[in-house]
Amino acid sequence: MKSNLFLLFFFVCVSVDCSSTDTVSEQESKIFLQPGQSIALICSQGIITVKDGQNLKKVFCQTNGDEVSGQSQCGPPPTVDSADVISIVKDQYEEGNRVEYRCQAKYTISLNRHMTCHRGQWTGEVKCLKPCTVTTAELDKNNIEFKYGEEKKLYVSHLDHITFQCKGWEHQRHPQSPGFRQQCFDGLMTLPRCV
Repeated sequence: MKSNLFLLFFFVCVSVDCSSTDTVSEQESKIFLQPGQSIALICSQGIITVKDGQNLKKVFCQTNGDEVSGQSQCGPPPTVDSADVISIVKDQYEEGNRVEYRCQAKYTISLNRHMTCHRGQWTGEVKCLKPCTVTTAELDKNNIEFKYGEEKKLYVSHLDHITFQCKGWEHQRHPQSPGFRQQCFDGLMTLPRCV
């Protein structure tokens, strides 16, 4: 004859408010389980699992690797190199509020231009990719010039191209030099060389 035995568990869910280490809240409940059953308990600070056969008197709620402070507001958004928030910056933001960034002239925004207030922390990554600068000194050192235009110094945005050529008919591209058309990658560009 098979018995329908129920196990009785008492648990106390303890959560600590991170803003004040003296504040502890407890909640006690009765849980009835049949043999072979398990349940998940949702506490204010995370999820725990209770399985039959465990002799649990107190259960401390744990987060899944994240510290949850209980705060849902954020302070001012973080600064991002070479970028500005495009709205008026406030002292405090509510859960779910987001801010948009714009990069300074000639810088290119990465894929994400927003940060969001989530559980008291700003989430999202904003990055401004650097432009490339080519100066007259660099041109002279490599015996090259811009193929189009007579600029003394040129700024090129991330992923843009510049085409060069050797200065005068007496110079030729060095055999180990990269090609004359080069692309800017986050502030870096390989320049061709003529001899």
